[in-house]
Amino acid sequence: MSYYRYPYEMRKLIYTANIIESVNSVLRKVTRGRKVFPSEESLSKSVYLAIRGLEKKWGGRKIKDWGIIYAQLKELYEGRI
Repeated sequence: MSYYRYPYEMRKLIYTANIIESVNSVLRKVTRGRKVFPSEESLSKSVYLAIRGLEKKWGGRKIKDWGIIYAQLKELYEGRI
């Protein structure tokens, strides 16, 4: 419930930027297609390439309403930002 204490814009950013879930989803897609990998190295390569793809996808990502969110963060965490 502490999630709802934040303003709407911040909640939306927290919700849509759940990086851990996104990474896990991509890794599941990579490993789901193949039940058996020929070697540990081939598994490592597949995971590495999947993560590289994520880096390209997230590269120039802009945060919508960042000015509003930044102002709210300054107000909520006065003296820290």
